[in-house]
Amino acid sequence: MNTIVETLKSFNNRINRLERSGFSKRFEDETPEVFIKFKSIDLYNLGDGNFTLSGEMESWVKNYNEDEIDAVILTYRMLTQNNDRISLYSISKIYNLDWFPKEGTKLFNDARTKVNEYLDSIATVCFEKGTITKRSILEIIIYGGLAHSNIEKERIFNSWINSGASGLFQVEFITALKFMLSYFSYFKELNNATIKMIEEQVLLE
Repeated sequence: MNTIVETLKSFNNRINRLERSGFSKRFEDETPEVFIKFKSIDLYNLGDGNFTLSGEMESWVKNYNEDEIDAVILTYRMLTQNNDRISLYSISKIYNLDWFPKEGTKLFNDARTKVNEYLDSIATVCFEKGTITKRSILEIIIYGGLAHSNIEKERIFNSWINSGASGLFQVEFITALKFMLSYFSYFKELNNATIKMIEEQVLLE
């Protein structure tokens, strides 16, 4: 039981740091906005109120602070990489132990399902050849742009930068990161309840 409590407390300590981060404070009550400037533009009317725009463009997100994001991503990677001791995958093993109260297991698993459904949903930005998921945008920016740990993702990230459309992906990235932080906080509250339950049980023994 001591190991379980230590793991949950370590997870929660990381979430506390995220909640105090400059990124969390900046976007706590602020919706990220993307700005687009076209240097040249061609508009094609497709009918039925639909149209396409093409041309050389530049896009950016107001208050996109890479230093603040870097600080968040260090912890984000720990919480989402399955092999880490405090990742959601590792924490899920605790909530799915045979002795764990079924109500708590359901709360955790339902929340984790919602996280995965959100990450696998289609982003608002799309390509001529198809769509992209929010999970893919997060991974490309984190592992291709910030961490530079995956060469294929880095190539895709660089193509976004060179296209002038990076702001469109950055606003999706920030929105998804905000969503994930809100759920990390929810998991922290579940952990607090679990820690209390375990510590009270130990006192009764």
